[in-house]
Amino acid sequence: METMSSSGSVDGNQESETSSYHRKSSLSYSETDADEDLLVDKFGFIVEAAETEIENESVAGGEERAPSVKDFTSMFQFRRSTLMKDKSLQPSQRTDAKDRGWPAMLGLDAIITKKEGLYSNLVAKSQSDPYLDQNDFPLQDEFKAEWDGIERDLRRTFPKHSLFCDSQNDDRNHDGDDRTDDSSLMEEEVYGKQALRRILRAYCVYDRDIGYCQGMNFIAGMLLMFLTEEESFWLLVVVMNDEPFKLREIFSRDMAGTHEILYIADKLVNCFLPELYEHFENEQVNTSMFTTQWLMTIYTSTFPFELVSKVWDCFIAEGWKIVYKTLIALLKYAQQDGDLLNCGMEQILTYLRSFQSKVDAEQILSAANKIPLKQRHIQKYASEFRKLRESGEIAVHEVLNRLDTASTTSSMNLSNISKVHRFVIKLKRVQREVSVQDLSPKLVPVVGSAKFAVLLKNALSPEECVGLLGRAKGEEFQDIVIRQEGGKDGGTIVKFKRSIVEDMDLSDVLYDRVMGALEDIPELWEKFSEASWTKKTSNIPLKASRLNHKLHFLKYGFGDFAVPLRDAAFTRGNEKSYVTMQLYLNNGFKGGVTSFKGTKKVFDVNATAGDILLFDQDLRHEECEVVKGRRYILRTEVMYAPHVSAYQYECTI
Repeated sequence: METMSSSGSVDGNQESETSSYHRKSSLSYSETDADEDLLVDKFGFIVEAAETEIENESVAGGEERAPSVKDFTSMFQFRRSTLMKDKSLQPSQRTDAKDRGWPAMLGLDAIITKKEGLYSNLVAKSQSDPYLDQNDFPLQDEFKAEWDGIERDLRRTFPKHSLFCDSQNDDRNHDGDDRTDDSSLMEEEVYGKQALRRILRAYCVYDRDIGYCQGMNFIAGMLLMFLTEEESFWLLVVVMNDEPFKLREIFSRDMAGTHEILYIADKLVNCFLPELYEHFENEQVNTSMFTTQWLMTIYTSTFPFELVSKVWDCFIAEGWKIVYKTLIALLKYAQQDGDLLNCGMEQILTYLRSFQSKVDAEQILSAANKIPLKQRHIQKYASEFRKLRESGEIAVHEVLNRLDTASTTSSMNLSNISKVHRFVIKLKRVQREVSVQDLSPKLVPVVGSAKFAVLLKNALSPEECVGLLGRAKGEEFQDIVIRQEGGKDGGTIVKFKRSIVEDMDLSDVLYDRVMGALEDIPELWEKFSEASWTKKTSNIPLKASRLNHKLHFLKYGFGDFAVPLRDAAFTRGNEKSYVTMQLYLNNGFKGGVTSFKGTKKVFDVNATAGDILLFDQDLRHEECEVVKGRRYILRTEVMYAPHVSAYQYECTI
């Protein structure tokens, strides 16, 4: 197995000193543990005494009891020699990971033999070691961002597991101080934290293109519960780089692999749970809102380890198929247990964030094994995603801050990553078969004159709408409530949520779509491009120049509306807006119709997802109240600038 950017060797003397030091510090595992009489489950997670009373009472004669931290410590005795594998260990001293066959299936012993000494060298290069000359660690500055992220994540990696539980130091370090060079704190840490730090830092040096990304900590921490430190490192290397795992692509800088697995997951949910998927769509629930964390960590960060260990047994054996099967089984269980088909968006997401503790591993795995998912299904959607990406229809954006882990919660914080993972479709500069409807004649009896209003049907494809809708859901919205005497509900005239983004590329492509749709209809083209219906303040004609780059994502939830109003013009420099553009992003809601209002008559616009409405800003228009679901609109203005022709310019000279 060839590696990326593996580090060079260090001299023998330095290796010897480093190994000796780390063996010494790791022995603090049993000595610094706060309370060896704490009760733990069979995986080493600390449990309250009350949680074991019923189970213990059912054991005849009290012959069995819940194990304690002291009991669990003996299970991990062999780990205290940390860096190098202790070849004197007998098979009976190994944990059930050996029985599970993970090392054997992946040829771990052969890898460790072939790479003998490399892990200790990587650790030596990556440690801030108070006993060694700091000049021996030139990588400390290069990986500062990654190592700061690792330090933050150490505190929230399985804090209730006896390997990582270090309440005294956690309390001392919870005031936001993320120093990574405090040797006294490192010396007092429990074994698990020390080992996890060494593994994650060593991987940064081993694979510099990846470095560290949040989520890797849970996978490496899980491996430490079953394997020695060096075995854990090399098994991490295997699942990160080798087929059929390739977790490396998930944690890459552009996180292309994450986009791909979320795309596949979304398609499989639609395929195997169509009723639930349709309900999710109607409630504006994107599957990536909850599957991102589950899939990036292969369930290690959120689910009971009875399930996690069994899923990883299958994952090591066959790759990603069991991961997707488990996802379908979990959602099938959630659909029934949480009555999700009768829940709204907030209820659905709240349930999916909290149901994990209720999951029965045997039940879920049994259901997963009955799902007729084949490898060809996965390959089909993977190939589909890659073709879309290569053609430019799906843009995978780089996650600028993969180490944004400032949350102080103990659970994994993937909110920022989740926003990026909702598929953003890049609008292509292509001509679509757009149906152009001139609404001006129909508005004459309503408003009394032929104001400009055009509806472009099918301006965007369904896939493009899904992408923009996903982007909208990832934005931060602010409540917009305007009150005025005579309005509804105590004077309210406007009530919705808004997010303003500036995107020159998107606005330019949308402008091209509009111009491309109108250019084949000369009358509309001229009317639109010159704003011929407006009152001119000079003899210099106007010319449509672009869309305003400030794009407004508008979200109308239940009870949201806007009473009939005229849009204000937007002015910048010598440019001024005369036309409003509204792009409709979704269906599946009730109410929420755009209407043009006259003194006595009303004209409703029959707009659906993918349609663009262009209209004179002087037209009074209403966004009717949404009575079910959510409605998303992308709104901006068409900008006009004075246009002086070459002939007019010559005449002025």
